[in-house]
Amino acid sequence: AAEEIVFGNITTGASGDLQKATDFAEQMVTTYGMSKVLGPLAYERRGQGGFLSNEGVNPRRLVSEKTAEAIDNEVKEIVEKAHQQALDILNHNRYLLENLSQQILEKEVIEGEDLYEFLKEVRSPWDKTVN
Repeated sequence: AAEEIVFGNITTGASGDLQKATDFAEQMVTTYGMSKVLGPLAYERRGQGGFLSNEGVNPRRLVSEKTAEAIDNEVKEIVEKAHQQALDILNHNRYLLENLSQQILEKEVIEGEDLYEFLKEVRSPWDKTVN
């Protein structure tokens, strides 16, 4: 999301992050039952490894086309909502994003107390209290 804010688009550098976000959202829906639409059900089969097993095959192939479509839609909604929240947080804290970028350019690494000091200043765009 930071690339999108600073450069105006998403580059290939974000592909790993997008894949992780998608995988995590899919696990939320198919493994942990964290679904508004499908309810508290698990769609992943566990413990069926072995020769000629379905291990490594997309577990959604074991569900109906309608259920697979519902899973896809919910995963898409989760990732899009998280993306929008990241944009909102970064836009709300744009000055910190710029400052942190400058510090990284100067020092190459920000860690420990320096990072903690930056993170203490992050403000939620949804916080209605005035500081």
